[in-house]
Amino acid sequence: MKGHKFLVSGEPAVARNTVYATLENQGFTLTQIDDWSANAERGSSASSFFLGALAGKKGRHVKVHIACQTVPEGTVITLSQGTSGLSGGVIGMSQASSIYSEIYNTVGAAFQHAGVLISGGSL
Repeated sequence: MKGHKFLVSGEPAVARNTVYATLENQGFTLTQIDDWSANAERGSSASSFFLGALAGKKGRHVKVHIACQTVPEGTVITLSQGTSGLSGGVIGMSQASSIYSEIYNTVGAAFQHAGVLISGGSL
């Protein structure tokens, strides 16, 4: 599964809430799974299916699974891709890849701005 992992310092709940708030500000709806994980979704799966690449980046359905865990070095935040964009063919997959990159960059920037980002990288 594709995704991105961030190692951050500070309180785990603050790190989790930073990710949640950042994604909500990007138009995502969060569904809590438990105290330390959630799914975030944006766009319409119907539009992505029926319109394919024409759904565009704004209408493309994307889903991100968020998992938070503490380690001795800090808190690990893992964002895993929940959709591939396959319903839009090659263009849809490219749009989805671009959207996920934007998500990872936005979350990374939020952590960096807060001064808590230790490292980040692809899964």
